[in-house]
Amino acid sequence: MALRLGEMLVKAGRITSAQLDEALKSQVIFGGRLGTNLIEMGCIEEEELARVLSEKLRVPRVDPEELMNIPPSVVELVPLEMVEQFRIIPLRLENRRLFLVMADPSDLPAIDQIAFRTGFVIVPLVAPEIRLQMALEKYYDIRRELRYLPVSKELGGRKACGYRPNPVDVARAASREVVDFSTLSVEGEEHFPWEDAAGVDVRVEAAQQYTIDSLSRALADAPDREAVARALVGYVGQEFDRVALLLVARDTVAGWMAVGGGEPVPRFDELRIRFDEPSAVQAVVRGKTVYRGAVVPTPANMRLLAALGGGEPEGVLLVPMAMNNRVVTILCAAGKLDLLGARLEALQGIARKGVLAFEVLILKSKILMT
Repeated sequence: MALRLGEMLVKAGRITSAQLDEALKSQVIFGGRLGTNLIEMGCIEEEELARVLSEKLRVPRVDPEELMNIPPSVVELVPLEMVEQFRIIPLRLENRRLFLVMADPSDLPAIDQIAFRTGFVIVPLVAPEIRLQMALEKYYDIRRELRYLPVSKELGGRKACGYRPNPVDVARAASREVVDFSTLSVEGEEHFPWEDAAGVDVRVEAAQQYTIDSLSRALADAPDREAVARALVGYVGQEFDRVALLLVARDTVAGWMAVGGGEPVPRFDELRIRFDEPSAVQAVVRGKTVYRGAVVPTPANMRLLAALGGGEPEGVLLVPMAMNNRVVTILCAAGKLDLLGARLEALQGIARKGVLAFEVLILKSKILMT
C-alpha cells in the first residue's frame, strides 16, 4: 500500500519524486509507514494525508478531535487483545453498527473476524498511522515506539521538507536538506522485536553459534530492519555478555534492541538519553567516532548501564553506524576492556556490514517503487 500511496501523492502534486525517494529511505531505517515518514519530514500535513488515504482506500476518514475524545463505554466494546492484534480503535456505536478506526481498513478477513467476535456490523474508518498510535496509547496504554518520535534535524536525522514545495525548494532540498542514503559509510513494552513476519520466535538465533559467514548471509537476506538488528546483536552477543543497538532520533539517543546472556533485555526500548546530557553516546554522535573505555559515572551513562542490566562492566565500546556521514544507530558492547580493544576492528567491520544491510533494504524499496 505504501508504494502505491507514494505514487498517488506524486501524481497529485502533493509531494515530489525526490521527497518520495527520501521518505522510502527513511522508512527503511526508522520503520513505520510511508505516510508517517512523510508527516515527520514535513512533506505533507496529517489532515491532507488522511484525505488521500480516504480516497485511496474508499473509506471515510476519522475526525481527529472525535478520535481523541471517545467515551469509555465505547472504548470498552473491544477487548485489549483484539485491539493489540488488529491495531483498531472503536469510535462510536450506532444501533449494531460499530465504527472502527483501523490501521488497514482494506483487510477484509480482519473485518470479518472482528465482526464475528464482537457481534457488531463493522464500519471501517481510516486515520494516519501516527494519529492511530496516539489513540492506542491514550485509551489502551499501548506505548508508542521510538520511531514515532521525529528525528533531529541538527544532528543529521530525517530532514523537514517544504509542504507543497516549489522547484526552488526542491533544488535546495537536493543540495542541503535531503539525506543521500545511497552512499553509506562507517566512521572509525515489554515488547521485543523477536518475531519474524510469520510471528515465529527467532530468539534461538542469538543462542546458536553464528559464524561471520552466517552473519553475512543473515544480513544479506534480512527482510526488514528488525531482522538486521537481531542478526547484529545475536552475533556480537556471542562474545560479550551485554550487547545493544541504540537509535539516534530527534534530540535523543534511545534504546532499540539489547541482549544479555543470550536473552532479550527487558524494557531496554524505554531508555532515553538527551543530547544535552554529558554521556559517552553524546561524544559518539557529535564526533562520529568510536568510544572505548571505562564509563564515567554521569547520570546518563548510569541509565545506559542500568538499562543494559547486570551491574557495572569494566568498560563499554560504542561504534557509530553512519549513513552519509550521519550517525543513525550505535552498536554497543559491554565487557572487559582488553577484549573490547582486541575486538574493536572486528566490531567496526560488523557495524559496516549492518550499514550495508540497510543499503540492501533501501535498494529493495527502490526496486519495488519503480
